[in-house]
Amino acid sequence: MSTTVLRTPTAAAVPAAPGRPAHREPVYLRYLGGQAVSILGDQVWYVALSFSAVQLASPGAAGAILAVSALPRLALLLFGGAFVDRYGPRRLMIGSDLARGVVCLITAAVALAQPSVALLVAVALTFGLADALFLPAAGATLPRLLTPAQLTGGLALSGLTQRLALMLGAPLGGLLLPLGGLPLACLVNAITFGMSVLALWSVHPRPAADPGAGAPSGQVTPAAADPRAPVLAAVREGLRYLLRHPVLRATTLVSLLVNIAAAGPLNVGLALVADQRGWGAAGIGYLLAGFGAGAAAGSLLMVRRRPAGRVGVLAAACIVLQGGAIYAIAAAPALGWAAAATALGGLASGPLAVTLNGLTHTHTADTHRGRVTSINTLVSLGITPMAIAVMGFAAAQVGTVPSFAACTALDVLAAAACVTVPALRHATLTPS
Repeated sequence: MSTTVLRTPTAAAVPAAPGRPAHREPVYLRYLGGQAVSILGDQVWYVALSFSAVQLASPGAAGAILAVSALPRLALLLFGGAFVDRYGPRRLMIGSDLARGVVCLITAAVALAQPSVALLVAVALTFGLADALFLPAAGATLPRLLTPAQLTGGLALSGLTQRLALMLGAPLGGLLLPLGGLPLACLVNAITFGMSVLALWSVHPRPAADPGAGAPSGQVTPAAADPRAPVLAAVREGLRYLLRHPVLRATTLVSLLVNIAAAGPLNVGLALVADQRGWGAAGIGYLLAGFGAGAAAGSLLMVRRRPAGRVGVLAAACIVLQGGAIYAIAAAPALGWAAAATALGGLASGPLAVTLNGLTHTHTADTHRGRVTSINTLVSLGITPMAIAVMGFAAAQVGTVPSFAACTALDVLAAAACVTVPALRHATLTPS
């Protein structure tokens, strides 16, 4: 956007003072608040879903139901991104929240009478379908609420807000379940969706810029989404756009390597290390708390600081730091050292996420934001189950420390790409 920052239907745009941080803008603050409340409700729901499945069937059924909710999201994400570029992100976000709110109210009423595994499966599938639209729509909305100068601060504040909501949501779900079980959890989730809709209703992202904005001149020429074109053709065109764009292609590759390197150690590796060292469940909690605290601090640091010049070196430094921390977790002789290593890894992950997301948003044309976001989300969410499975298998075959070392090697490879691939080495957070 230009120096006029955010627009509402009832007020003129407010000129942004030089250096004024994005989180002071009331419209953006309402948007973040709505998203935080929605994430909070989702966490309450997931706790209620897994607990209810265990009560109605078995722990295996709980895992299967959670997996069912992920399948439609992963399968339809690319199509969801095409719909976002075609119809606009705001209306799809509002529609998704309204639909999930209604489903929660219906589920609460049915669960009062006769809860069942079939009910949980149906709701899990519905939420997965809604996420396939909501996730790319949310990714396409944020950069159209901010000026380029505000983007990194806005991304950092968004990451910090989401992390805090994730940390608070699960304990809140644990407190609500004994009071009212699944019906109360669904009612609370429906209320959070309603609050999210109210927040989104007051947010009006700027219209999409002319085709070609955000793309290097002479390299990529995006075209506005044709509502008459088949959705599958729009998906293919979005994939071609990303693969032909040097910055987006390289950033996506680096993100893939970093996600593979971190998903296994953080999801299953911490449990393996804690079990082998005799630290128990409390040890896992300390390690996760260390990472969460570090990530929050890293995001907070980026709220006020906007990287200047080429950001490939900054990304590479963060990746190397995160990779070294991953190896240190497995090699640490005591729990305190391992917790310090996870905190260091979290501290590096905050600026790294802001930098990679900032590059993606800065160099993506408005006409393709939904599709590019869906591809990046698929890269992040899709590889997680595979990375966890590979980590468990590798630890059983060669040991935990060598498996962590292999993940660190992937980080080193990603860092090397940041400084050797010209598109990343020279990339900036200033639109072309």
